[in-house]
Amino acid sequence: MRPRSASEWRAFWRDGGEAELRRVLRETWPPAAEADEEHCARLATRIATLLGSSAPPRALAAELGRIREHELAAARPDPEADADAADRLVDWFLASR
Repeated sequence: MRPRSASEWRAFWRDGGEAELRRVLRETWPPAAEADEEHCARLATRIATLLGSSAPPRALAAELGRIREHELAAARPDPEADADAADRLVDWFLASR
């Protein structure tokens, strides 16, 4: 992934990237589907930061695992689901450019 400039990133986020990322996050990662809008927005911002900095899928999967462990106490660890969601989020991001 090539990094976006700060102005390109802000335009992408403002012009629908944020809403689309929330939708994709809810569809690809079950714990996000159960989160309220405010929490899902915070999750999307964290994931967007990683995507925007060209983090590899394994870094996104690790972050999703940390969120499961520390913020969603009722969620059981599921590294495979986290890795699958990370791959799908990266694919979405690359296709959205």
